[in-house]
Amino acid sequence: MDLNEHLMISAAGSAAIAVGGGGWESALAFSIAGVFVDLDHFLDYWRETGFNLDLRRFFSYFSSGHPSKLYLILHAWEWCGLAFAAWALRQGPAWVCWGLLGWFQHLLLDQRFNRLHAMSYFFFFRARHRFHSRILYGKP
Repeated sequence: MDLNEHLMISAAGSAAIAVGGGGWESALAFSIAGVFVDLDHFLDYWRETGFNLDLRRFFSYFSSGHPSKLYLILHAWEWCGLAFAAWALRQGPAWVCWGLLGWFQHLLLDQRFNRLHAMSYFFFFRARHRFHSRILYGKP
């Protein structure tokens, strides 16, 4: 999914949280996590292209299948699940849970709408394949 889609969906989710009485902290946490998960793309982009701020090139880089490797540290079901477990064990504040749900919905939407290998959003699957993007993009 692209940035605009994540922004719109996260904003709608945040509005629903705020209107439903979840509080501004929870609504903000949902949106921030729902969008800023994608910051990990910059690490992969800069690793391969060098540091630059060419946003037009950045936004087309991943959809065109250019990267040779994809680490995408935050795009991992394992970390999201561990974070939920840690939150539940500590009985953390509600806004943290809403932030984790924002992260979860981001992964869920990416999993559904990005045309990648079904296991692409599992960090250990990517690690097992040495993070080679050809596996994720379905290229042998």
